Amino acid sequence: MEEIRPVTIEEVSEVVRITAMAYPGSNLLASENAQRFSERVRDTLENDPNVSFHGCYRNDQLIGIMKWHDLSMNVHGTQMLTGGIGMVAVDLLHKKEKVAKTMLEGFLGSYRERGVSLVSLYPFRVDFYKQMGFGVGTKINQYRIKPSSLPFSSKDKIIYLGMENREEMLACYHRIVRQTHGMIRKTDQELKKFLEQPELVTVGYKNEGRLGGYLAFQFQRAHEENRIFNDLVVKEFLYESREALGQLLSFLHSQADQIQRIVLTTADEDFHVLLSDPGNGTDNLLPSVYHESNVSGVGLMYRVIDVPGFFSKLTQPSFGTEQVTLRLSIRDSFLPENAGSWLIRFSEGRPQLVEDGEADVSVAMDISDFSSLVMGAVSFHKLYSYGLVDIDVVEAVPKLDRLFFVSEKPRSTTPF
Repeated sequence: MEEIRPVTIEEVSEVVRITAMAYPGSNLLASENAQRFSERVRDTLENDPNVSFHGCYRNDQLIGIMKWHDLSMNVHGTQMLTGGIGMVAVDLLHKKEKVAKTMLEGFLGSYRERGVSLVSLYPFRVDFYKQMGFGVGTKINQYRIKPSSLPFSSKDKIIYLGMENREEMLACYHRIVRQTHGMIRKTDQELKKFLEQPELVTVGYKNEGRLGGYLAFQFQRAHEENRIFNDLVVKEFLYESREALGQLLSFLHSQADQIQRIVLTTADEDFHVLLSDPGNGTDNLLPSVYHESNVSGVGLMYRVIDVPGFFSKLTQPSFGTEQVTLRLSIRDSFLPENAGSWLIRFSEGRPQLVEDGEADVSVAMDISDFSSLVMGAVSFHKLYSYGLVDIDVVEAVPKLDRLFFVSEKPRSTTPF
């Protein structure tokens, strides 16, 4: 019989051992690395109220561990408590015993009991978590840009930032969170740990005493034999205005004499428009003549774990202005208590669950696709075209497409 419960300080060594075996690439088996990781786990258990380690126990033996996060996310303008899960690790002796499934069930059930309606994770395998009801989020694009390909205007308001600027950096970050669907609030402790990285360099745009954006980066060797060949790897890039963006891009442009390529990862689908040469240096051509500009990837996944609760928590107009009463039927085999059918009246962007009435249109879909839809990661008409949603009134597809349309897909810069 398995039990899910928080791990204790006395079990830190077991947490380290299981994690080291499950993620051999992290090299936690080396004693020095194991010691550092052990100290981080202890620090989290003792000092971070928003993060916890939970274990799966069989006959009081720890056979799997996971890390839970309480995350404050901007969801369509509403600052919402959501759950995050990471570092899912199973003891090597207990692989293929459905331990990970048990841990995910415990995570989802616990957060649902707390009244949380939305959770997210970074998948080690997308298909594994899609089967558990998680829907794909926004793709990211990684560019390898020549600095001279970026526009240059002015960089006279760019300054160095450090630990002493933490308060104004956090204020800037949270102003951006309030304006950006999908962004997650950052704690002072998280920012402090980020800035403590010895290789990190941070610059910011400051105008009339106010920080309006910042850029954090590291240098990376670009040639095994030639040490003066280096790339600049962007770790965080945030801005509040076009002026801030212009100055930060100008700073990057000005590094052309020292830097071979700027490695920049962004969810911005139109970033290539900024570049005079969007090529990433591979010189690959896609048929017929399309120059390879970036690589892209699927990462952060979302899951609604309480469908009516999700709609009821939205305090801002979150959808299109279409007036429609929708019969929504959700399939959820992994979390059956979340499956069901609801009548929802949409008016001026606000959803309202109603007990009685006639539906204008009825739709049915899997919870994974529904999660992607309501987060704005995919459009309704795409789900219909791909055969991932059933609808009784096909003529209503354009209307529902406008209802669930978002101008910006969810964006997050928070690793967990």
